[in-house]
Amino acid sequence: MSAGQYSPHNAYQHPDQQPVTMGQLRWYMEGMRHARLATVFGILAIVSLGAVFGPLAIARSKKAESFGVAAPEGRVLGWVGIGLFVMGVLFFIAYMVLIFTFIGSLPDSGRIGA
Repeated sequence: MSAGQYSPHNAYQHPDQQPVTMGQLRWYMEGMRHARLATVFGILAIVSLGAVFGPLAIARSKKAESFGVAAPEGRVLGWVGIGLFVMGVLFFIAYMVLIFTFIGSLPDSGRIGA
């Protein structure tokens, strides 16, 4: 065994592992940025407009995965936001149909101008 093997430079490095270059670190950090944005857009999709932020979260998640960083939480939150938005729209349509049905069933004598 040589003295260079126990130097501080190699203290936390596995013998078979290559050192990380600045280019690899930048690549990873760019992927992490997209993963964070996917999560933020996913949360915004749940609490506000799911039709806008849901697809943004899914797209950022795919972009993060293209950089080699897994971002499943952004993708899941995006789909949940889209689902909640669709359910809200369906609920609103059903509510409006119910209101118009109720108004249409009122007797004519109660209307103004009849």
